[in-house]
Amino acid sequence: MELEITEGALERDDSIIALLQALRDMGVLLAIDDFGTGYSSLAHIKHLPVTCLKIDKVFVDDLPDDAYDVAIIRTVLALGHSLGVRVLAEGVESE
Repeated sequence: MELEITEGALERDDSIIALLQALRDMGVLLAIDDFGTGYSSLAHIKHLPVTCLKIDKVFVDDLPDDAYDVAIIRTVLALGHSLGVRVLAEGVESE
């Protein structure tokens, strides 16, 4: 089972982090949904026991023509892979 949590719902609160860790310890996978559209704090993300970053569709819609979106997608992919988590892009409708 995978629980999706929007980035905006994740506050830097030790009780939330403890709850999420307890869920992970029970085998629940945790995904940050709409990654990149909320208050992205790398300092915050490093404390979260997530298994997946889901890139919001807003960054996918104009690919491959928008150089900024390409750079953002590449950066999030590198970040996720470096952290050892899956990265998923929402709204992909073509190869």
